[in-house]
Amino acid sequence: MEQNIDPLIDEFIIDLKTKGVSSHTITEYPRYVMEFHAFIGGGDLLAVDETVVKNYLVHLRSRTTKRVGRQNKLAKSSIKKYMAALSVFFDFLFWNGKITINPVPRVRKQYMRDYKAHNASQRRRCITIPQAKTLVESILDPREKAVVLLLLKTGMRRHELAELDLSSVDLPNLTIHIKPTAKRSNEIVYFDSETANILSKWLKVREKENKNKINALFLDRFGNRLSPVAICRIVTKHAAVVGLHDPSSIRLEDKLTPYSLRHAFTTWLNDSGMKREMIQFLRGDTGTESIDTYIHFTDATVKRAYLEYMPKLNI
Repeated sequence: MEQNIDPLIDEFIIDLKTKGVSSHTITEYPRYVMEFHAFIGGGDLLAVDETVVKNYLVHLRSRTTKRVGRQNKLAKSSIKKYMAALSVFFDFLFWNGKITINPVPRVRKQYMRDYKAHNASQRRRCITIPQAKTLVESILDPREKAVVLLLLKTGMRRHELAELDLSSVDLPNLTIHIKPTAKRSNEIVYFDSETANILSKWLKVREKENKNKINALFLDRFGNRLSPVAICRIVTKHAAVVGLHDPSSIRLEDKLTPYSLRHAFTTWLNDSGMKREMIQFLRGDTGTESIDTYIHFTDATVKRAYLEYMPKLNI
C-alpha cells in the first residue's frame, strides 16, 4: 500500500522554513525526499532502515544523467546532496517523534568517506592578487563585477551569494548577514572599502533594474534572483576572457570557478598572516579541533583583523 507523503512533506517544508535555511534548500530537499519515496515504491517512510538507505546509495551510484548526447554517472557532489537531504528529513521525523532512529548517518559515515588525493586542493587553481586585479578590472558590467569581487573578498559559496537579499547588506558597516546553511557555522562576513565602492555602483543600477520589486541583492536580466548556475557562468566567462579558465580542459588546475575564488580568499588571508582560527571563522567552517570549542571572537575583533589582512586589489 502506497503512503501519501504530502502531509509529511508539508510539515518538512514548514520545519525547513522555521530553521531559516535558504530558499534553494527549501525547494530541493523535499524533491530529493520524494525521489527517494518513489525509489522505495511509495512505501512507508517511517519504516525505512539502514539496508534501504544502503540500497538507495547503490542506486544513486549506478544512476546516469544525459548531457550533450552522452550518458554520465551521477556526480559525487549530487549524491552527497541527495543523502544530506535524506538525513535532514529523517532528523525531522526523529525530533517529531515519528521514528526512533535516523537510518542515514551511519550509512554516510561507513560508505561515503572521501579519499581525496593528498594534493587535490593544491591542484585547484588559486589566483594571485595581480591575476585577481586583472580579472576584476576586465569586467565592465556593474552586477558581474560586484559578484566576482564579493566572492573573492568574502569567501562565500555561490549558493550563499545567490540567496543574499538587499537587506542582508550593511554597506556603512562593511558587513553582510548570510542566511543559515548546513555548511556554515557563522552568518556574518565582511568586505573592504574597494568592495563597498563596486557594490555601491551595482546598487544604483539595481534600483532601475528591479522590475519585479524583489528583495534579492543580485538580479538577472529578467529581474529575478540570480541563480547559483548563473553566478558560475559569470565567473568562468570572465576568467576565460583573461586566460584564467580553460573550459575545454579536464584538468582542475586549468579552471577558475566560484570555489576557486574561495580558495584565493583563504590563501590570501593565510599568506597575510591572519590566525588560522580567524580564517576558519570567516570561511564559516565548522570546528574540527578541540581548540575551536574554546576560542571565541567578537564581531569587532574579526572585522578589524579582516580589514587588516585582506589585500587590496587597487581597482
